[in-house]
Amino acid sequence: MKTDLFLSEGVKFKKNYKPDLLSWNEMANIINTRPLMNDKRVKLLGNNKRYEWLCTKWTKDPNCFPPSLIKKLIDNIMIYFVDMSRATEKINDFAKHIEDDYGKQTDAHIYVCRNLKIKHHFGVHYDFNHNLIVQCEGKTNFKVWDEVKNVDRNLKGIGINTRLEMEVEPIMDVDMESGDAIWIPKHFPHLATSLTPRLSVSFPLSEYSDTNLIREDRTWITL
Repeated sequence: MKTDLFLSEGVKFKKNYKPDLLSWNEMANIINTRPLMNDKRVKLLGNNKRYEWLCTKWTKDPNCFPPSLIKKLIDNIMIYFVDMSRATEKINDFAKHIEDDYGKQTDAHIYVCRNLKIKHHFGVHYDFNHNLIVQCEGKTNFKVWDEVKNVDRNLKGIGINTRLEMEVEPIMDVDMESGDAIWIPKHFPHLATSLTPRLSVSFPLSEYSDTNLIREDRTWITL
């Protein structure tokens, strides 16, 4: 059986590992590119409201959030954006670096939290994929606990992995600043608490998605 390199490396933290991956200005450019704001890419945490808007006759995808609405939502709730591994050249290049290192397909999930009064929607939780998380703007406290054993993957998606009550101390407790990175293997509970307005990118990797099966086209063209 092939060794899972990410899992074998375990939880780790590196200071100033990937500076300048994504700035607030660059994030604004992504949001302003309305076709990227499809409702399948935009995830509103803790908000089940239905939003509607008018579209012009030229609109090809009416399911894309208007930038002004995204701005209003960002100031009040936590949002993350998926399928963003080619959103910028720097994110694309770093995703390729991760895929080359670990041999697994990856995506980029961009997390934005500008309201410090709200709690993390997932609370203490573990994921079913490995995650490499880069803090891009602001400061976030990350706590990580030891691995949850004997996870039943058949129960995935029904909430067993969120809002956990931890009875032991975390194995890692760090304040992440711009450029810092943390590696969190699957099934390791963790909690992210925004200490200032936060912009971060999480790169999830699945053990079942080897790059030798298929991988994203990481070519970045110039004209």
